[in-house]
Amino acid sequence: MKRNLKKLLFVFFTIISIMSYSKDFIPSKKEIIEKFTENSKNIKSMDIIVEDAIVNKNNNDTLIIYKEASLILKPFSMKLSVKMPSFDIYVYAKDEYIYTAESPNLNWEKRINQKMVKEFLASVYNQNEVYDILKNNIDKIELEEIKGNYIITILDPYIIKDLIEKHLLIGTIDDTPKKILIDDEIFLKYIVDKKTLLPIAFIFSANISYEYGVENLTVGAKYFNINNVKRITLPNEVKNAKLAKKRKGLLQIK
Repeated sequence: MKRNLKKLLFVFFTIISIMSYSKDFIPSKKEIIEKFTENSKNIKSMDIIVEDAIVNKNNNDTLIIYKEASLILKPFSMKLSVKMPSFDIYVYAKDEYIYTAESPNLNWEKRINQKMVKEFLASVYNQNEVYDILKNNIDKIELEEIKGNYIITILDPYIIKDLIEKHLLIGTIDDTPKKILIDDEIFLKYIVDKKTLLPIAFIFSANISYEYGVENLTVGAKYFNINNVKRITLPNEVKNAKLAKKRKGLLQIK
């Protein structure tokens, strides 16, 4: 797995699928999907927890990556932790600076990163393509109501394949040559609160064939405090970090 901080951060911005509050009853699938796609573009802030599970289909070796973030889009600020089996990464972004630390030492470094912040924000707003694909394929989407929630399921596996190949789903930005397999294990679902029309969770899974074998990628996300994250505060040890030079390796930022 490529240890590239920019990719680890980017994944958080490819999953944002938020619907705005509505008190009106929405009777039809078409109206729900259109409201979903329209209001998903209006996210202001959120907390999110993401778990990636990568399973080697040849030997069942499993890699779990756990990510937790708080995001505010305007002005952009972020708190992020990425937990892997052998090390953790911690990131803050605020006032066009990026602050990073890696376990076990947790020596905080500060970098000027206006370009990267702009790229992350662009990745959020470019998600319009995902919403347009959903809106233009309502006949290929199943809508169910289960225990007070809406379950939106993409029925056409080729839509999911297209989203993965275009790097529009979380955890799919790897440029390694691969083939998305169309089989019984590919799926994509959004879980939406019926009363607030806000997302509760997102999950997708696909088998992906590489030169070295087949892996199953399953990514799940849970949303909290949508549009209610008001401030991200830097701890003293982060605020006091010295400006660092660029260096190669995990915490390299281009």
